[in-house]
Amino acid sequence: MDAQHERDEDRVRESRHLIMRVLLALLLVGLAFNTQAASIEARLVRGSNDTKAVDSKLQDLEPKLKKQFGYEYYQQLGVQKARLQENKTRRLNLGEGFVLFVTPKSIVEKVHELDLEWTSGRASLVKTTVRIPEGDYLFIKGPAVADDWILLVVTVHGS
Repeated sequence: MDAQHERDEDRVRESRHLIMRVLLALLLVGLAFNTQAASIEARLVRGSNDTKAVDSKLQDLEPKLKKQFGYEYYQQLGVQKARLQENKTRRLNLGEGFVLFVTPKSIVEKVHELDLEWTSGRASLVKTTVRIPEGDYLFIKGPAVADDWILLVVTVHGS
């Protein structure tokens, strides 16, 4: 009877171990999916007081841009989107010779910590680590071009 009881306990242990392995695998798959599901969008924008810079693509952002930078008109010069994967650097070519390198570091309560490097040609304009909540915008003022400014707008879309 003791041998039968031990075999039954072994089966129960094996079942528990199998269930734990399946749950762990599901958890890991879920974590990997969450990390991959987030994406970044970077826009290269020209801020200007010239009426030629009116751009309907920025209608959603124009009030925020006006409040942040004070220009009357904004024109989108380039836009790139990419999926984020932790510790994998993405290169976003924004046009006009501007490139944004993005390396996700962590996600805590839907706030993404990212290493960003914004370059123009071979010159590094901005190199920093930022925290961006999903759906919020990060605005960075770049170089002046005549009476206008080049701006970078970054947002992270949720998982």
